[in-house]
Amino acid sequence: MTLVLVVDDSPDIVTLLRMVLEQRGYQVITGRNGREGLEQLYQVQPDAIISNLFMPQMDGLAFLDAVRSDPNWASIPFIIASAVTSNDYRETVFAHGTDGFLPKPFKFNELHALLRDLGISPQ
Repeated sequence: MTLVLVVDDSPDIVTLLRMVLEQRGYQVITGRNGREGLEQLYQVQPDAIISNLFMPQMDGLAFLDAVRSDPNWASIPFIIASAVTSNDYRETVFAHGTDGFLPKPFKFNELHALLRDLGISPQ
């Protein structure tokens, strides 16, 4: 089963993403910030990561940088999800190595299309 790590400080977003992904057949683990995301990565290697951009303790950009700097994790597809959708932020997250950008609020078909485009399926 495909494992997705969801990192977001909003319990509502985490619950929503978990529900939507699990309905499609993904297994989901979560963290509330980048530090918790890193703790999860030390335990298990997910097939994909979906992370919020702005979070306390360690934001999504610092989390992305940590993931990309570790050879064990550098190839994991990484999606930034954010309500801040300006071109400056998009350019910044892509410059740091994200594989995809999901604007909030998002539609479920956008999420599934992005996962599919990155070659991530529930099987």
